[in-house]
Amino acid sequence: MEATYSVPGQRIGKQLGTVLKHAIRKMVIEGSGEVHKAKLNSGETIVFRQVVPYGATAAAPNTFTVTAAAHLQQEGVTPPVDSLTVLDTTATVQKYGALYGYTERQKSLGEDPTPDWMDEQLGERLGSVREVVYIGALQGGTNRFYAGGTTRATVDETLTRNLVDRITRSLENNHADFVRDVVKATVIYGSQAIPPCYISYTHTDARSDIEKIPGYKAVEDYGSVAKAHEREIGAVGAHRFVLSADMPKTIDAATGATLGSLKSTGGTYADVYQMFTVAKNHWGHVAFRGLDAINRVHLPIDMKSKSDPTNERGYVSGTFYDVGVVTNHGWGAVTEFAVSSLT
Repeated sequence: MEATYSVPGQRIGKQLGTVLKHAIRKMVIEGSGEVHKAKLNSGETIVFRQVVPYGATAAAPNTFTVTAAAHLQQEGVTPPVDSLTVLDTTATVQKYGALYGYTERQKSLGEDPTPDWMDEQLGERLGSVREVVYIGALQGGTNRFYAGGTTRATVDETLTRNLVDRITRSLENNHADFVRDVVKATVIYGSQAIPPCYISYTHTDARSDIEKIPGYKAVEDYGSVAKAHEREIGAVGAHRFVLSADMPKTIDAATGATLGSLKSTGGTYADVYQMFTVAKNHWGHVAFRGLDAINRVHLPIDMKSKSDPTNERGYVSGTFYDVGVVTNHGWGAVTEFAVSSLT
C-alpha cells in the first residue's frame, strides 16, 4: 500500500500565515494593480479586458472626441446602433519558487529554530520575487519621461515640480482616472479606500529631492486621510509618493550628461532612477491573498523516504504562479531621473 503523510491542519495554517505576512511586507507596488483572482484548473493564460470609449479604437484607446450633433435624435427614427469595442491584454502566468534544506544534526543538536527561520526567509524572498515581477511589468510602459533630457544617458536633473506637472498633464490628456482604492496589506484579500490620486513609486534615495519640491505635503499633515501604503511619504499635487529601496536604479547611466551635484556610484556619471506613476487600471496582476497564494511544503526530518531512509534531511519550500502586465500605457508613466548627492 502506498504510504500517505499528513501534517496537523493548525500547524499548516500558522506557518503559511507566517510566510504570507513576510511576503506582503516586501511588496509595495502590488496594491495599485487591477486584480485577477486566479482559479485552479482554468489555464495559464489571463486576459485583462477594458471597454474602449465611444469614438476610440483598441489601437488608440485614449484618443476620442464626442459631439452633441452626433447624438441628436429625430422623432420617429431609430438611431444608429453602435457596438462596444474592447481592448484585451493577454498574459501567461509563470511559476516561481524557492527551496531551503536543513539536516538532522541541525534539528537535533542545533540551538536555533531553523525551520521557523526558513519560513520567515521564504516569505521575504518570495515577496521580493513577486515585487521584481511587477517592477518588470511596469518597466515596459511606453509613456516615458526623462528629467532634463530625452534619454537615460542625457538625464541631468532631479525630480521637479515641472516634471511632476508634465506627467499629470499626460495622464489627464489620456483620460486617466484616479486610483481610489488599493489592496490591503493583510493576509486576507480586500481593498482599502483612499482619496483620489495618482500613485508614484520610486527609490528611497529620492526622498530628499521629493520633500524639496514646491507644494510638497508630508504624510504627517494628511490628518485622518488613509495612506496608499505604509511607505508613503507625502504628496505633490495629484501624486502620492511611495518609496522602497527595491525600486530600480542604474548605476553611472547618465553617460551623456554633466554630473554636477548629482549622486554617482563611480564618481563620473550620475546614477539614474526610475519612478512608476500609476493611474486606475494602468496594470494588472494575479491575486495574492488567502491560503492558496503560496504552495508551501515542509518535509520534516522524521518523514522517511527511499531517498532519505535514515532521516538526514528536511526541506521547506514555497511556490506560486503570477504575472504582471501593463493594460493601458497611457494611464501610467515611467520617469527616469537623478538624485542629489547629499554630500
